[in-house]
Amino acid sequence: MKLIIGLGNPGKEYEKTRHNTGFRAVDVLVDKGDWKMNDKFNAEIAETKIGKSKTILAKPQTFMNKSGDAVGKIARYYKIKKENILIIFDDIDLLVGTLRLRPDGSSGGHQGMQSVLTSLKSDKIARLKIGVADQKAGKQRISSEDYILKPPSKSGEIKLKKSLKLVVDIIDEWLSGNDTTTMAI
Repeated sequence: MKLIIGLGNPGKEYEKTRHNTGFRAVDVLVDKGDWKMNDKFNAEIAETKIGKSKTILAKPQTFMNKSGDAVGKIARYYKIKKENILIIFDDIDLLVGTLRLRPDGSSGGHQGMQSVLTSLKSDKIARLKIGVADQKAGKQRISSEDYILKPPSKSGEIKLKKSLKLVVDIIDEWLSGNDTTTMAI
């Protein structure tokens, strides 16, 4: 069994922000009607099959900086090994239209990913980072905190939608054992 988590913030006011890119990515993998709120995990959950793998998809409803609470509960309940977990989130250090799959590493300053790493007590967690920077990666004109809580620009949204279409291909790569790749539109 695989566990794929998209990180984001719950609530309408965050729905279209850059920081909810992880939520948008897992939405690509399942029909919206298949999401069910699971209060035990404080997450929206969908069970599906991707390729030959039974897969749990989740969107933690704990707010970004406490995502690890939900991820840890889900992983322990389903007894999912760390090598079968993939976390998808926004990355302000990557230009919009760039996706990067990595098998492990630090949080890179992303508080949601740091919460996951702390909860799972490991940095050996696969992650798919989706670029959200409109200009020079990580060099926006406003603070990172303000930037990620705003919707993408019109051109950024077009590129983001195109990059979200690549998520399925990258998930296939991950499921087939390739855990390092970079794609760009």
